[in-house]
Amino acid sequence: MTGKPYWPLPTYFPPYQDVLGRQLRDPGYGLTLLTHRSILQTKSRTISNYWLLAVKPENEILVSAPDAERLGLKDGQMVKVVSATNPKGEWDLGPFGKKPMVGRVKVVQGLRPGCVAFPLGWGHWAYGASDLVINGQVVKGDPRRATGVHANAAMRLDPYLKDTALTDVVGGSVVFYETKVNLLPV
Repeated sequence: MTGKPYWPLPTYFPPYQDVLGRQLRDPGYGLTLLTHRSILQTKSRTISNYWLLAVKPENEILVSAPDAERLGLKDGQMVKVVSATNPKGEWDLGPFGKKPMVGRVKVVQGLRPGCVAFPLGWGHWAYGASDLVINGQVVKGDPRRATGVHANAAMRLDPYLKDTALTDVVGGSVVFYETKVNLLPV
């Protein structure tokens, strides 16, 4: 974005910066949002596999035991994921409405304190999760496909690009492991 060539040798690039290399700070947001995959779902299309949904009908937001205690969160409690660039904690789907990023807490051992995580694959609003009108006929959605939470809309937007998530300057993909969030009880 700056027109300067990337550094060609191995080096450390400080995290949480925009495409121009300016450091970002999100004071007041104290947890780092992580994503991962579950063996029972992939990123998108396996939500239509009802055998897998029968085994695990929804995902959770994983919270370390020390963080859960510090924040007063309990296993099974519903929370909303909010961030500096998405303080309302919802997907804005334009003409299809808004979907809150609300999920169930699962308190776990072994997750680094200061981080929260959710497995991808759940929390759909399309792909058969909602009613859809095609050629004047309603195709009924299946609410099982909408269960769980998908919190990618909480990902930190680049303040220079405005409508694009932070970009990894080395790999060129979206930065998935640096967004600072809070969990608000619902």
